[in-house]
Amino acid sequence: MGGPPPCRESTISANFNGIPIAAGDSIWFNANIKASGIPASGATIIFRSTISSTHSDQTDPLFVDVPAGRIIFSPDATCATTSFSNENNNPMWTTIVPISGSNEIFLSGVALLLPEGLRGGVKPLIWRGEFRASDTRISVQWKWAAAVYTCFPPAPDVYNLLEVKPTHTNACNVDNGDHAGTPENPAFKQCVTGGARGDGGSNFTGSWSATEVVQ
Repeated sequence: MGGPPPCRESTISANFNGIPIAAGDSIWFNANIKASGIPASGATIIFRSTISSTHSDQTDPLFVDVPAGRIIFSPDATCATTSFSNENNNPMWTTIVPISGSNEIFLSGVALLLPEGLRGGVKPLIWRGEFRASDTRISVQWKWAAAVYTCFPPAPDVYNLLEVKPTHTNACNVDNGDHAGTPENPAFKQCVTGGARGDGGSNFTGSWSATEVVQ
């Protein structure tokens, strides 16, 4: 009898920059992938993950459960979309993309509100995840980033308000050069600021970590 597809674990560590994060601001953690080996009939990738910072010199270590990410490569899709759902208390991002994919496909994201702020220079931040794919020939390259926003409402209500860009290229109803994972809603996009792995301005996702390959 067939069972669930095999899983592959992967971990990426990265450091925050030295900019302190003010009380009441939020960190927007976001990850994306580039995939190869997608069959013409389509495929699905599932990603479940956590983010933590447990360095011995940190008095208040972080631990965040990240909503699951589901990427559906559909032969019927002509452009990419992403949405958030929380049915039965099972938070999940679903991104639907054409078979051709993109060089960046939004994988998952989480907004972490910091009521008391956070000092700069926190390290390391560890994003640890488990990938499952419907076809064992699929390979992915993934990376993550983190930017700070001053005007996010609490999660998870904020997620579908963000209008997250699903892909770097060929995103439905979005024609710009922003990276996958950018909050495209102008009400939120305009309040990006420095901190985490970003310096504000037009750096809406933060700077990327190293890239890991998962086969």
